[in-house]
Amino acid sequence: MVHKVLIILALVISGVLLTSLDTPPPGPPGGDMDPYLNGIFTPVAPGEGGSWTAEDLSGLRIPSPLRVVPFPGTDDYIITSKLGLLTRVNFETQTSEVVLDYSDRSFSLGEAGATGLAFHPKFSTSSSQEHRCIFLFYRYKPDPMQYDMRGLNRLTKVFWSESEQRFDLDTEEILIQQYDRITWHNGGAIFFKEDGFLYLALGDEGSEELQAISTQRLDGGFFSGLLRIDIDNDPDRSHPIIRQPLALDAAPGGWGETFSQGYSIPNDNPWLSPDGSHLEEFIALGLRSPYSTHYDTVSKTIWCLDVGSDKKEEFNHLEMRDNLQWPYKEGTFESTLHTKPNDFIGNEKVPFFEYDRSVGNAVVSGGVYRGEKFLNLRGLYLHGDYTQNRLMALDYENIDEPEQTVLIPSLRNLGLNLPEFTGLTGVHLLEDGNVIMTLMDDYPDKIGRVLRLKQNDVLPDPPALLSELGVFENLETLTPIPELIPYTVNSPLWSDRAIKKRWMAIPNTVGVPRIDFNDNDNWTFPEGTVFVKHFELPLTLDDPEGETVRLETRFFVMGMGGRGYGLTYRWNEEGTDARLLRIGESANYDITEGGDVVMTQQWDFPSRSNCVTCHNETAGYVLGVNTYQLNGDYNYVDLGLEMNQLEFLSMCGLMDQEIQNTKRLPKAYALEDNSVDLDLRIKSYLASNCAVCHQPGGVVDLDMDLSFNRPIALSNTIFEIPRSLNSDIDNYIIEPGNHAGSELWIRDASLTENRMPPISRNVVHQTYIDSLAKWIDGLEAEFENKNIWVFPNPTRDIVELRLGDDWALPFDYALFDINGRLIQSETMDKFEVTINIDDEPQGIYFIVISAEGEPTTSRKILKQ
Repeated sequence: MVHKVLIILALVISGVLLTSLDTPPPGPPGGDMDPYLNGIFTPVAPGEGGSWTAEDLSGLRIPSPLRVVPFPGTDDYIITSKLGLLTRVNFETQTSEVVLDYSDRSFSLGEAGATGLAFHPKFSTSSSQEHRCIFLFYRYKPDPMQYDMRGLNRLTKVFWSESEQRFDLDTEEILIQQYDRITWHNGGAIFFKEDGFLYLALGDEGSEELQAISTQRLDGGFFSGLLRIDIDNDPDRSHPIIRQPLALDAAPGGWGETFSQGYSIPNDNPWLSPDGSHLEEFIALGLRSPYSTHYDTVSKTIWCLDVGSDKKEEFNHLEMRDNLQWPYKEGTFESTLHTKPNDFIGNEKVPFFEYDRSVGNAVVSGGVYRGEKFLNLRGLYLHGDYTQNRLMALDYENIDEPEQTVLIPSLRNLGLNLPEFTGLTGVHLLEDGNVIMTLMDDYPDKIGRVLRLKQNDVLPDPPALLSELGVFENLETLTPIPELIPYTVNSPLWSDRAIKKRWMAIPNTVGVPRIDFNDNDNWTFPEGTVFVKHFELPLTLDDPEGETVRLETRFFVMGMGGRGYGLTYRWNEEGTDARLLRIGESANYDITEGGDVVMTQQWDFPSRSNCVTCHNETAGYVLGVNTYQLNGDYNYVDLGLEMNQLEFLSMCGLMDQEIQNTKRLPKAYALEDNSVDLDLRIKSYLASNCAVCHQPGGVVDLDMDLSFNRPIALSNTIFEIPRSLNSDIDNYIIEPGNHAGSELWIRDASLTENRMPPISRNVVHQTYIDSLAKWIDGLEAEFENKNIWVFPNPTRDIVELRLGDDWALPFDYALFDINGRLIQSETMDKFEVTINIDDEPQGIYFIVISAEGEPTTSRKILKQ
């Protein structure tokens, strides 16, 4: 090792870099190192959680798939599509055929499409044509291509044509049609029990201002509850409909009425009303957005998973007369906007399990696994999360303390090349024991994927104690082995005041590729690269470099196929050793100032699934090790030299190219570095703290892009309405000149459930918050005409142009390319328009807007 250090020093002193192909460059300071830190770690994540994966059924490319339902009497299944299609598939042969196309009437945006499908219970056992039908729940609109939040929720019956071997749309019978002013929270899950009755789960009317009028009542419309109806109209068990549902507002002319017909009311439904004073179809109330239900035929249990607003995702066991408490409660969280009704209906019931935003944002259901293929999953409730693309299992044997396990932290991290905006729409249990997962890219391409669950061999965990890893020569002084290369970053991630030390271990043995360097994008690292990060917390506010407590040492491993995984070792109270964590933990520490305890700080130790929430495929797995973060000097104390980190790695032979003239390369700057403009410092901070998720493909249904190389004008934040349920839609993400009304500032300054990031932050970074306010307020002069916005931008094919209500109608818009060629123009009598540039090549375009009494203005569009 001494000889190698002398070689490096000689090269630095002489200014010579070895680049000859005949003379191998010097290795890193510690000499040669094998992958996985000399074999300490494994190529894939250890433990059972690391063994689960999925295969892409590439023969099945169903657009925007939602549900998978067995086709009775066959080995086939029906997959419903958000676009208004039913496709018959065989998973073994991966063949498919559309057997119903109702896209001419089904709205496909928002929470739309066929969100519910069930076959008649006697579909395959009866010879009667009246039983050869399906029941379908979808959102109807006279013109389904027109974007409008309003629509009609339909429960319909469609019959099978034996001669055509498809469902005949001409036979459609509408059972329920309900006018609904907002496209969200429709629910629509359908199932049958042994009683032969149809059960339909429905959500509220879809917006905060309509919650009170559409929930906790039986005398309104079909919202916020579970319905039970007799589709066979058996007079011995049921009676005719007495009361019609109400439209809670007038539907547009020509759209159709709100009504119910063609079924009967079971005589044992709980809230009968012979005088017609209220609806009799409900058997449970208080649901918000029950996209997922499951009836377990073994335990005879109705499972209902309710998607929350901004607090909790609920798991409920529904029984007759249950009231699940929405909107005055979200899970166990009490609302500050709604109170429990005085004339409360039914039995108040809390969910038996819930999870918060640290796990996910939108739960989707599977069911209780009863198959033989995966014996270790038997009896567990499989489910997923739409926004996190996460597959999980719930062990509910102890109903008082159900235990949730993450099987696949993110389907995006499996190397399946999923589309940018992919979200998990369902976990489906097949009759042969297989588990299918459906995913869709909701915008803009409507791409669908069908995955099948697999399990690889379980690899053992690494040693349980940090001292047993052999990564540090001396734990007391935290002296690393020579193979670890220290590094720092220009704009560090805020970690609740923690002080961090960083190292990397890059394999450099013969035959192992080097780092694939990129000026502006993520680097690609050799398999077996290991990153180490150590955290210590200052215990006083008086001196950031004073007394500290050791918290954790994290390892992030670039494994097989370029996919990464993380492990955490938590230090003991004495600071003498650290133990390997399998699940997340928390601890509290007293923080002093002037000798007095002034705060108790909570520290959250991440679980293995938490690690890949941020270290995900979209972000390139590795965070902070890139050109703009490492383009700066570092003092390599052990070598007695200080030099640019990019040049150092290149000199050590770890790059795939020679790095010189680093002044031409992008560089981030620390928030406290007043030598550069505040705009660049904020841009650097947002890139390191936010862009891991807020970049294309990072968050489902969200176009915000805070990448370092993205100009703020093209970040989809300025005068953009937030889409998150945790945000106030009356605000903009960033409103230049008004930091207090900008959701970026509001949520980054928050410590409540709406805080950003939603995990691993319990302390406000006040220096950043003050700087962010100053920056936002300084943007006012740069961005005018705040009542015009275009999104998404950049785009691929479609953009939405919206004008504020203070504009005068009509207005004219014209679309030009960068050469001034007029592409399209139109006069509009409404405040929003959809512009399709699918046929145009990539490049820059301009929308020119003018209206009487308003100055002509323009907006730039970037088509990728």
